[in-house]
Amino acid sequence: MEQSWQTRRRPTLFGWSASRFKFPSRHYNCIDMGPPALKYARTSDGVNIAYLALGEGPTLVFASNIFGEAQGYELPWPHYREVTDMLVRRGYRVVRYDVRGMGYSDRDVSDTSLAARIKDLEAVIQALELRQFDLAGLDLGAATALAFAAEHPGRVSRLIAISPWVSGQRMFDLTDLRMVSATEPNAEREWELFSKLIGTSVTSFVDKELGELTATMIRRSTTPRGLFAYYDASREIELSSMLGRIKAPTLVIHETEFPFGSRELCQQVAAMIPNARFVVVKGPSIAGRMHDEHVDVIDSFLKEGALTPSPREPAHTLTARESQVLAHVAAGLSNKEIAAKLSLSVSTIERHLVNIYTKIGARGRADATAFALRNGLAEV
Repeated sequence: MEQSWQTRRRPTLFGWSASRFKFPSRHYNCIDMGPPALKYARTSDGVNIAYLALGEGPTLVFASNIFGEAQGYELPWPHYREVTDMLVRRGYRVVRYDVRGMGYSDRDVSDTSLAARIKDLEAVIQALELRQFDLAGLDLGAATALAFAAEHPGRVSRLIAISPWVSGQRMFDLTDLRMVSATEPNAEREWELFSKLIGTSVTSFVDKELGELTATMIRRSTTPRGLFAYYDASREIELSSMLGRIKAPTLVIHETEFPFGSRELCQQVAAMIPNARFVVVKGPSIAGRMHDEHVDVIDSFLKEGALTPSPREPAHTLTARESQVLAHVAAGLSNKEIAAKLSLSVSTIERHLVNIYTKIGARGRADATAFALRNGLAEV
């Protein structure tokens, strides 16, 4: 069932080859790796899934987000191209694929449920003959990754969830998502304007060129009907009964600038996964242009090896004031902001933090936040 990248006919946009749509390389921190080999895996329900495997080394599979990631790599869209290339440089084999109904995978599908998306992932890892691997996912792709890890606890070595959520319905209640999922466009001009609205929203209305690139990816990847069918299926996703079964060491990343995510939704995920780590990454979103520090977080986690929980004292050993300080740390406040809220000096807050870290075995704010979430000491 496998076909090469060169022999498969690619979709066209307004009559010209999509493969010619390239932005200046100075804007994208890409490396020239030659034409990637696009292959196909067939799911248990007969859907052809397009995928790429790039680089050599430990395998990191990205569960496909909406619009597909193999096609997004070719475009190139920054998260898919730049993150992939950076990880390849650091010695990883990175796998990207297009979720069913999107990109170069089969478009005419009737089932885009979470269970169907897991079948897409299963088909890709079976085609690559992967017994155990690291798994990551962004947003909707994170939901697939989390569900797969819960169902196959022995297959995933390490798990990374970027801007995840527990409930699809709650995710679609976010302001930006309500805005871009309220009304299905029913004409070509409406579809063009709608895709641009999503593009500018994803890029927080500050990067016109990237917004246009995102709009192009959307129009290449799907149709209005296909997109809203995918939206409807995504609203039905509920992960609350699954997350407690995840055994793999897990890193939950909240990106402050990603408009379709929230700290609260990410914290809920971290709180429900045993021994999950919660990290806040500030600056440009992983949905936009990349910086090395985004990949540093992923790289350092993957290279740590299996996590073993540090010996921790029960939460009740913290004093009332220490618990209060820890709750503010988990909320993302700086020492100066905590001091102002509690009418204390910064040096007093720092002294409390030393005591907190010693008592709970934390190595920094990320560990402390994860402890607070697990022990009900944070507002989530």
